[in-house]
Amino acid sequence: MRGVRGGLRREEDHFRGRAMTQLFTRLRRPKGLSALLSGAIALAAASCGQDAATRGDGQSSGVVVTESGGVTTVALGRVENLSPPELTPTLVYSTLQNDIPLFRVTAAILLDGGGAALANSGAREVLLLAADGSLDKRAGGPGEGPGEFGEITTMVKAVDGFLVYDARMGRMNEFTDSGDFVKSWSFGSGSRIVDLKPLARGIDGETLAIVGDSRYFDTEGIRRDTTPLLMFPRPEGEPDTLVLLPAAELSYQEIPGGISTRFNVGFGRDVVAFGREDRAIVGETGSLDLSVYRTDGTRTRRIHGDGGGVTVSADDVSAWRSEQLAEAAGLPPEFVEVVEKVPYNETFPAFETAVLGPGEMVWIALHARPGDETRAWLVIGPDGQLRGRMDLPAGARVLAVGEDRFALVQRDELDVEDFQVHAY
Repeated sequence: MRGVRGGLRREEDHFRGRAMTQLFTRLRRPKGLSALLSGAIALAAASCGQDAATRGDGQSSGVVVTESGGVTTVALGRVENLSPPELTPTLVYSTLQNDIPLFRVTAAILLDGGGAALANSGAREVLLLAADGSLDKRAGGPGEGPGEFGEITTMVKAVDGFLVYDARMGRMNEFTDSGDFVKSWSFGSGSRIVDLKPLARGIDGETLAIVGDSRYFDTEGIRRDTTPLLMFPRPEGEPDTLVLLPAAELSYQEIPGGISTRFNVGFGRDVVAFGREDRAIVGETGSLDLSVYRTDGTRTRRIHGDGGGVTVSADDVSAWRSEQLAEAAGLPPEFVEVVEKVPYNETFPAFETAVLGPGEMVWIALHARPGDETRAWLVIGPDGQLRGRMDLPAGARVLAVGEDRFALVQRDELDVEDFQVHAY
């Protein structure tokens, strides 16, 4: 997605540049199941409660769960040694089945009663689906008025409804469960923070958020900045920084004519930040080490294990490069030449992403090799024990998980989106 030199530094040019620059960083991530994860990793946070008593049957499952100082620590050990039961998803409904066209789905939440709300961001609206998947209501729409949107990036489940963040307008919009607009507000007392991504909101209005990927550098080469996990005690107040997280590994290159572009590094490391109601899970994919925070800034859970370090083969590089060039088809030759030179890491990250569910349930997507059809997800229950493993399409994005159902979006070979809710 990424950038014309100079102009992209200014807030008003940031959004104007998104459409063009999406050509560059929409490079597909590698597909497929992870190979055997091996090698020890350097843990990003200090270990908590390692001398506490083991709870439940953690020893027999290979997972050790301990409690210390109010923090639940889940030690997975070596990921390749885990043998969780297979979980089988069952499709409940999909937008394709119900003839509901989608345009760039960016977020979703599961609603009480079996329905769902999803951000149909390209159309600048929220779709509310009934328990059978039929379209119940459209909320919002393009514009700058109350309850209208410029660019929907995140959604947060609230006590009596849901919240939708509009990055272009820099404001949070509150809706009831039935999709009626309630109110909106912005964060911070000064000029708004570009590319803010709210994650979770507490009952007293405190909010956790991170800053997204709107960072640009003039110098060529690989750069990896940091992004803060912020806590806003009040929307209009100044935020506190809870922790600094390593952001995405990006390669900056210049195309003749003075155009500076950025690309995701092949098999690169990235930040993980996902919220649910009043909690958020954060980490980075270079090591399997995740932390859950409440909106008051208290850390409540840590999940860590050994993974990553698997060597990227020549076949992996070839398949990954082919995917990039397919994405760049039709671009001018000077752009394609740069795509052919995007750098890559020689080892896979420890995992791909993580999604937070109810009761601090966590789903972890293992990193995958290019070309494979499925990706393995580890499902860790609220008690910290490994509930099972589920194989999902490699290109699918899991947007929300519940106790017995989850939601994902995927594209077919014609780039048609399908939002699906599954039971498991």
